[in-house]
Amino acid sequence: MPAILLPNLGYGTREGTVLQWLKPLGQPVTAGEALVEVSMEKTVHVLEAGADGVLLAVWAPEGAIVPEGERLGWIGRKGETAPAGGCRIVGWESEVAPPPPNLSALLAVPPETFGPRQLQDDAAPAPAEFTARQRGLLRHQLRRVTAQRMARSWVGSPKVDLFAEVDFSQVEAHRKALKADGKEAPSYNVYIAHGVVKAFQELPGFNFHLIDGDVVPLEGIHVGMAVALGDNLITVSMKNLADAGLLEIQRRFKGLIRKALRMTLSREELYASSLTITNLGEFDVTAFTAVLNPPETFILAVGKVEERAVVRDGRVVAAPMCTFCLSFDHKAVDGAPASRLLQRIKQHVEAEPGPL
Repeated sequence: MPAILLPNLGYGTREGTVLQWLKPLGQPVTAGEALVEVSMEKTVHVLEAGADGVLLAVWAPEGAIVPEGERLGWIGRKGETAPAGGCRIVGWESEVAPPPPNLSALLAVPPETFGPRQLQDDAAPAPAEFTARQRGLLRHQLRRVTAQRMARSWVGSPKVDLFAEVDFSQVEAHRKALKADGKEAPSYNVYIAHGVVKAFQELPGFNFHLIDGDVVPLEGIHVGMAVALGDNLITVSMKNLADAGLLEIQRRFKGLIRKALRMTLSREELYASSLTITNLGEFDVTAFTAVLNPPETFILAVGKVEERAVVRDGRVVAAPMCTFCLSFDHKAVDGAPASRLLQRIKQHVEAEPGPL
């Protein structure tokens, strides 16, 4: 019968924190049933039972920090005994649950006796919601993981920044027309993501990651979007957007925002974008540069859309303008090709959006 393993999520993840067990020790479980919630990287993952049986062992109590690949527990048949071995615990998050006072003794006894709850048939299921302290811990982990990633990126990715002024006149006209018809207008980020998708469709050679010095092409066009969660930052990844219209991108983005607020994003919804968009326009930031999120090669920093004086047909007029900064990893691409990608994004954002 299968062990309950802490998965390898990649992207630098090496350990996870057990938040809560959703099934009591000794209770029957069915294949695919949610068993335990763990915090890894920037989100919460629900691990499921791999087979029908009984939860015979819980080797990693709530609050335990364990390395990837470790066995958190064991599912077997009723009357069986869990195998020897247990789980290696590398630390403890007392904000989730204080470590058992007899932890060292528990680690020395047969693993089937180790667990936060005693084996009993009438044990009540664990609560499904996180406590305020647990959520506080998760937000602390967001900051820690973000800091680690940014530090690695700054040292390992030689970054070059390219700037372009982008005219949002067509975007503004399109949004006003939708509102006049009583329809919801997509956000600026959706129009920008739409332009990014079209640019990558025209320039598929840029749709890759740089992993250990090797160019790894991506299947499908995936756009990341940086989202603020309080004082922390998380990036959601909208997958397979080729030929997606504005409404579809808006629907995908809203769905991921809801999951981000609940901290229930999957690994695929966090990473592996073709390009990430980060927008600080709502904070009146006119222009900025962003740090790359390896193994992604590109990140697009977007400033505030505001009325500026521009020259058209020899006359100075006001137009809604925005500064884009495309940063790229110079190990993967040179300046001229990257400039071509930024040019295509600019052209598509400035063009009439077309059907929703």
